[in-house]
Parts: sequence; C-alpha cells; structure tokens
Amino acid sequence: MNRRNFIYTLPALTACGRKGNALEGRWEGKLTNGLSSMTVNFDFLLRPDKTFDLRITCRDLFLMTHLIQTWKLENANFIFTLPLVEGPRTYSGRFGGPTFDLEYKPAEEKMHLLHLGRTPTPPYRESGLLDLVPTQRSVRASAQIFSKDATLGHFNADLLARLGISTSAKPLAKAGWVFTEDMPIPAAPKKEAPEFLMLLSPSYERIPQIATYQCPIFVLLGEADTRNEKLERGTRQIAFDLREALTKQKRKDYQISVIPKADQSFRVPGFGREYARLTPGHIDHFRRFLARFEPSSAPAKNASASLLHCGIRA
Repeated sequence: MNRRNFIYTLPALTACGRKGNALEGRWEGKLTNGLSSMTVNFDFLLRPDKTFDLRITCRDLFLMTHLIQTWKLENANFIFTLPLVEGPRTYSGRFGGPTFDLEYKPAEEKMHLLHLGRTPTPPYRESGLLDLVPTQRSVRASAQIFSKDATLGHFNADLLARLGISTSAKPLAKAGWVFTEDMPIPAAPKKEAPEFLMLLSPSYERIPQIATYQCPIFVLLGEADTRNEKLERGTRQIAFDLREALTKQKRKDYQISVIPKADQSFRVPGFGREYARLTPGHIDHFRRFLARFEPSSAPAKNASASLLHCGIRA
C-alpha cells in the first residue's frame, strides 16, 4: 500500500481533527526484544491535503527520518512495514491516545512510543529519497549517490547533508561520487574526474580500479567483514594493498579508515539477542575526510592545494 492511498477511519483524521492533532508530531520510544533495546522515533507530518507522511528514525537500523511507504491506521489499528537492510519487517499494534504499542511476533520484538509533540525541523530540503540540500549551513560540495539499497542510500545522503554536502541520485557537475556498498565502479573518466570518491566496504577486487581515480579518495572498511576472511590479513589486507597502490603513484590525497570489530555495515554485532550497533564515531571518519571542503581550508579548486592525507586509520 502506497503512502498516498492509505485509509483513515479515526474520526480525528477525517472530521474534527482533535485526534489528528494527537497523531501529528514526534513520538519517541524503544524497540526491544526482551534483552536489549534501541531508540526509535516516529514523525507524523501533516500534508496540505490533510493526510500524513510517516518518517522513522533509528540510527542503528540505518533509518534517519526515513519516509515509510507502507503503513495504515484504521480504527486505532496501526500496521507498517519497516525497510531494514536485512529485509522488511511488518509491525502491528494499537494507537491509544498518547501511546503506540506495536510488535513483530516472529522476532518477539516490541515498540512502545510516547507522544512528545512538535517534530524538529530537518537540516535539509528533500526533493527525493537521495536528493537533499542542506538548509542550516552552507553547501560546501555536492555528491552523486550510488546505492543498491534505498535505506542505505537515504541514510548516507542524510549523513552527508548534515555535514554540508548536497546529494543527488542524478549526475551533477563537479560533484563527488559516493558508493554506499560494494558494487561495480564506472571506469575512471579520462577528462572530468569526480571531485572526490567515497567507497563504503568495497571488496578486494575493486583495488586496481579505485587506484585509477585521480581525485581525493575515501574508503571505509569494517575489520570484521566476513567476506574477507580468506585474505591473509582479513579486511586490513584491502587497506594495506590499496595504500600501496596509491603510494606507488606518490598520491597523498586519500583516507583509508578501518573500524575495529565492525562488520561490513559498520555495526558491532550483538551477542545472543543483543541488537547490533552502529559503531561510535562512525560519522567522524566522514567528517575528517570532508574537512578539506571547509571554506577556510579550500580557497581554490586546485586539487593539489588542500589535499588531505590520512593514510590508514584504525
């Protein structure tokens, strides 16, 4: 069911508006499985046609103000599908005035949320899932997002927009390229290279192609990525061999970061039924690389004027 054609039968949403007002705004609570929990936020945003958009935030699930396409509220019965990287899950439950109580029975997961009130203003203007323009700070660079997964694509577009990077799903002039997961990389352009190249969890086989790009390069790796177990040094083999390929070219315009204990999604797996968590400081690796685009440190477009050399980061 598309978000534009869900059915409301609550009197609030079709008539007097009192319950509509009770629904609108920020809801905050916990997603629990009996042993561990994580914070989750719901935002119900009133549209001009008096229907609602539902956005959900749960950082450890790669959801940042993520627009939910499939949901329905009917006679206080609420059902929605959460788009997880591991596969969608459908939660159902009750809307009971100032609270929501929901569950996903196959995994014994429950949500309990309380109404907080007004939804915070987003730090960007959004015209599409990957099309974000910062509004609370100056735009210091642009990036085209390449992604196989809509959830990961929006999560990383959100992250970059909060750091002052305008993002798009379409080609942009003088923009960087961001690959949110391991996927084929286009051949390096001979004339107009991207302003920068960001690759998240690339495979070992990508090294020769990455090294052909003549622009600042950022690579983020999870040390516990199980795909790399057969490599002599595991995931760090990618970091060392890519660094060697770049230093042979006398390159200094790169940052290779390896996050200890993290898997290919940059989460630290839980134990038993503990939820996996996105590693602390995840955004710091992006912030260090993008520091070269700060107005005070980039007075000119000359790529050799303000390159950031970070080598291998642990």
